Amino acid sequence: MGFGGIIGQDRAASLLRQALRADRLAHAYLFVGPGGVGKRRVALALAKAANCLCPLPDGDACGSCAACRKVAAGVHPDVLLLTPEEGTLRIEQVRTLREEVTRRPYEGKRRFALLDPAEALTEQAQNALLKTLEEPAGATTFILLAQRTGTLLPTVLSRCQRLTFGPVPEALLARHLAAAGVPSDRARALAALARGSVGEALALAGGAALESRDALLARLFQALERGPAACVEVAEEIARDREGLGEALDLLLPWCRDLLVTAVLGHPGLAVNRDRADALAAAAGRFTVEALAGAVAAVAAARAALETNANPRLTCEALLFRLRDLLIPASGGDRDAARREGELRRPGA
Repeated sequence: MGFGGIIGQDRAASLLRQALRADRLAHAYLFVGPGGVGKRRVALALAKAANCLCPLPDGDACGSCAACRKVAAGVHPDVLLLTPEEGTLRIEQVRTLREEVTRRPYEGKRRFALLDPAEALTEQAQNALLKTLEEPAGATTFILLAQRTGTLLPTVLSRCQRLTFGPVPEALLARHLAAAGVPSDRARALAALARGSVGEALALAGGAALESRDALLARLFQALERGPAACVEVAEEIARDREGLGEALDLLLPWCRDLLVTAVLGHPGLAVNRDRADALAAAAGRFTVEALAGAVAAVAAARAALETNANPRLTCEALLFRLRDLLIPASGGDRDAARREGELRRPGA
């Protein structure tokens, strides 16, 4: 895939193509943006275009020559990709890379070194990389790909030309999915859930995302209605692994947000889950705006906690009890009894 196959990142692609045509590529770039929006695809498209044996009239890669095929297959000797080992990009990896880029390109006109994700670089690895960024090899371009820059040293940031990648517009995602054979109604629903990520949209299209969402929401709200014991059981089921709980919260958060927006506006026109507009309209009236705002905050807090070392099961249990307090009406006595029942049913209680 060359620049022509990139969707939703026209500005970044245009700037890179202009720099390539003028032979003025920076020695180091920082691509910053959400996951799945095309940062690595753009980096590889640049590497293809710079090393293509039969470039197109507009300077883009042909996509079919030996160089393009090697880049696409991940075997081009002049396109180096550093990914984490045991969760981090370590100083040993950077030292090996530094030694490699002192050599002339093996086959291509220019060498590219991609570090993905750059925020996985340890502080020691960043310091080791810094000297190379200060004194770049003549035929090498470094591309650091990151979702956030908070862990990157200011000295590293200052030596990279920054390009920002935004979420892909929903309409473009829907057209992309439809072109791939997804029915138009389903493509629009999946594009809304994908939050601007091409990768997420394609992953959702390859599974039963809408059906999973509906089953999850039904199970959660039934548990809230049934009581504390049911909340504990569902929490245990959902939180068997951290990734599964994360996916569940990523479905629950926009649903709660949609309920809040529908309650405030009186209609679900701005909802993410627009394919369930009737259900949102019917459900939103059951809750107060304050309760729904609290629910959104609670789910967001649980999702943030999961990014740390929080225990998945305890996080899910606490969330469901909080949602039950917010969304299920009960008298004070009934609520106190429900809490006691839940505590008695907890393992080890």
